[in-house]
Amino acid sequence: MIGNSAEIKGTSTDPEALLAQELAATRQQLQDLQAHHMALFKLTQLSHDCADLSVFFQQVHQTVASLMTAKNFYIVMHDETLATLEFVYHVDEKDDIPEGTIAYQELEGSLTTYVIETAKPLLATPELINELTRSRKISHIGALGLDWLGVPLINDGIVIGVMAVQSYSESTRYQERDLDLLTFAAQHIVVAMTRLQDRERLQNAVSARTRELMQQIREREKSELLQESLFRISELTNDASLDIEQFYAQVHNIVGQLINAVNFFIAKYDKENETLEFVYFLDQNSRDVKKDFQPRKLSNHYTELVIRRGETVLLNRSDMLALYESGETMKPQDETTSWLGVPLFSFGEILGVMVIQSYQKNTEYTEQDAELLNFVSQHVSTAIKRREAADYERRAHELLEQQVKLRTVALEDEIKQRKQAEERLKHTASHDSLTGLPNRSVFIDLLNHAIACRKRDPDNKFAVLFLDLDRFKVVNDSLGHHAGDMLLKMIAKELREIIREVDTVARLGGDEFVILIENLLSEQEAHDISGRITRLLDRPFTIEGQPVFIGTSIGLLFSDDRYDTADTMLRDADTAMYHAKDNGKGRYEVFDASMHSKVQNALSLEVDIREAISAQEFIPYFQPIMNLSSGKIAGFEALARWNSPKRGFVYPDEFIPLAEDTNLVMAIDLQIMEKACLQLKQWQSKLKDENLYVSCNLFCNHFFNNTLTQDVSEILDRVGLSPHQLRVELTERALLENSDQVLANMQALKQLGVKILLDDFGTGYSSLSYLHRFPIDVLKIDKSFINNVDEDANHRAIIKTIIDLATSLKMGTVGEGIENVVDALLLQQMDCMYGQGYYFARPMAADAVETFMQSAAKTVGNMVLN
Repeated sequence: MIGNSAEIKGTSTDPEALLAQELAATRQQLQDLQAHHMALFKLTQLSHDCADLSVFFQQVHQTVASLMTAKNFYIVMHDETLATLEFVYHVDEKDDIPEGTIAYQELEGSLTTYVIETAKPLLATPELINELTRSRKISHIGALGLDWLGVPLINDGIVIGVMAVQSYSESTRYQERDLDLLTFAAQHIVVAMTRLQDRERLQNAVSARTRELMQQIREREKSELLQESLFRISELTNDASLDIEQFYAQVHNIVGQLINAVNFFIAKYDKENETLEFVYFLDQNSRDVKKDFQPRKLSNHYTELVIRRGETVLLNRSDMLALYESGETMKPQDETTSWLGVPLFSFGEILGVMVIQSYQKNTEYTEQDAELLNFVSQHVSTAIKRREAADYERRAHELLEQQVKLRTVALEDEIKQRKQAEERLKHTASHDSLTGLPNRSVFIDLLNHAIACRKRDPDNKFAVLFLDLDRFKVVNDSLGHHAGDMLLKMIAKELREIIREVDTVARLGGDEFVILIENLLSEQEAHDISGRITRLLDRPFTIEGQPVFIGTSIGLLFSDDRYDTADTMLRDADTAMYHAKDNGKGRYEVFDASMHSKVQNALSLEVDIREAISAQEFIPYFQPIMNLSSGKIAGFEALARWNSPKRGFVYPDEFIPLAEDTNLVMAIDLQIMEKACLQLKQWQSKLKDENLYVSCNLFCNHFFNNTLTQDVSEILDRVGLSPHQLRVELTERALLENSDQVLANMQALKQLGVKILLDDFGTGYSSLSYLHRFPIDVLKIDKSFINNVDEDANHRAIIKTIIDLATSLKMGTVGEGIENVVDALLLQQMDCMYGQGYYFARPMAADAVETFMQSAAKTVGNMVLN
């Protein structure tokens, strides 16, 4: 490691000296590293550079000594099968080595055998040696040194030897890095040593076999040629770069120098398909070589005989004829005099056959030729398997490359799709999914940006338009949500075409749209756009072949220094839009401060309504419902009234709309119902009249709530009123929304005994189709049809139709808003059962009802009947 420069040389603190010292240390480390690399590289080259193992081991020692102190060094080889050890190289200051091969047990208990048995590198210090001795894992054998460092030589998982260095001096102590370095060197040494041993064994085997063959064929005097040929075949076998066709041709050439092999072929055997393929062939008598050596199914040729027997087949003319006569093979060719075939084996599996044959009488193959060809066949088998492995590796590599290319294309496509998906997600997150317009969050960002730009440049003027469709709910309720969606898409498209390119239209949700008009030169531009939108949405849209009139109310707001946030501007534009609705719809209104005051008043009113609910300030007023035939009072409709301690008497049209918008009307409805039921109970007790009933209005949201029946039942139980003396009134809107829950509530109320009235009948669009489904007892004909009914024939026809429809469905009818005797008589003549209106009585407080009931029997009957 490179240390502090002051620690490297003396205690100098001069910066230049310190830098020079650090550079010198670094240069020395680099030189050491290069020396290590060169030493390891030399180890890998030893198998090619060394002629024999003795020179190899000596150079291994020199190389190791260049890496560490290695005065005492040895390599011992271990034969596990024979249980022997052999010191193939040994240099030691004190110890002698046994000569030749020794039995393993002679050194058992030594550090050397300990490494062999554990198959792990060992750095044995005196302390560790003592510990191993105490635990009886080793015993002292040989001269006892200071440090001993040994690593196993492992080949294919088997320990084939040990390489060790030893120190007898305190000046030479080994470290873990020495152990790692020697272990790493051992890997290279094993590979190189194994290669040299294989080569030496091969050379020994070839030499021995050559000597044996030379003794058998001394008459040929070809020993040198034979040895050279066999070596050449061995070299060819190890040359993996040689083309297989060239390999076969050169083998043929070498064999031809030893044996008469003019006619030579090699056939590969496909066991699965039972076929032969001639991968190399040369035949002097064949007229059509390609035809004669085509791939074929196994038959009764001599080549197949080699495969069936799995051994060398040597045949002369007589042998071939005998095989033919026995039916084992086909008839031999007339010109064939001798035939020799040897199987090609690999790990016990037959790969094919190598064949030579003679067409000359003076050339007949011998057993020596068979042995020679058999020896060559081993190398040919090895070459074939190597070639198959190389071909398999090549095909696998090509397949891998193809798969990589395909995967690359797939990944590129996946990345492209992912980017597209991200773009879609980004677009979805910022745009309305139905219309494709920017959504609220995008519009808020754009509006805040416009506000910031105006802060920097007061001349940068802009405007905000807040649009709400006037009759969108009617379209949704009457034609369905699909039609409503189609209408929103059409309106979004039209709005995009009306605005300028620099402007932005967005959908806030539901039927609300907002438009940002930027770079205004004059306010008139915003007025013009508002007018065009109003006129556009005033004309009918065609939805599924049906014209639909929608209309819109627009709030127009111009930029102003008082606005700091988009939310504030949207609030005031929304306020202006509601003013447009209040002033008749189908128009636009420009926001001014008075509108904000109105909003503040509404907020104040809402607070007072909440306090009034808590204080039970809402009371019922009662309007009589008259039997038009008898002129008697049938019951009363309870109407909510509010006499506020703060505001005085507040008319219904002042607080009911806000109560409905804030859903506070539900609490008011239940408060009015309980007080009206309690009042009716008192009248029944005082007047002894059990026939009267009270009818209470319920906001449609009551019917969307699954607690409605329980709420009504609890009121009746607290008051002690019979359910049949209570009526509830709902509007057609309740029937058009959440119809399953509404139907369940209506059926539960009917089962409880409460009758149900449908209020303002005739003003909806789809009510007739619902009458047969919902348990309605009475239809209340809207007053818009009854006012001056004698002057409008169409209204008379509508009223008559409603009465006839109700009669056929066994429902009662009540005419609302009767203001004169003519209307009352006309309804009576049309068989309308009941009526109510100012003609009979205005809504009145409870104390006025008793007086009215006393005089009603005398006067009201005459009003109707006369």
